[in-house]
Amino acid sequence: MTPELTLIVKTGCPYCAKVKRFMQKRRIDIPMQNTSDPEVVKFLIEKGGKEQVPCLFIDGEPMYESDDIIAYLDKIF
Repeated sequence: MTPELTLIVKTGCPYCAKVKRFMQKRRIDIPMQNTSDPEVVKFLIEKGGKEQVPCLFIDGEPMYESDDIIAYLDKIF
């Protein structure tokens, strides 16, 4: 069963861009939200404990660090 995934990014973040480039290259399509929405920032802080991006939520659990996110996506897709 595929986990529920959501990627939270910030416009202009080079690490977010790195993850998005990887996803585009591999044609990985998962829901994305941007911190330009104050509700997304609120969710990120409440659920993840910090405002750091990129953040991949895997079944509600946060994963930070672009290299870790890419390695995870590479493994499941």
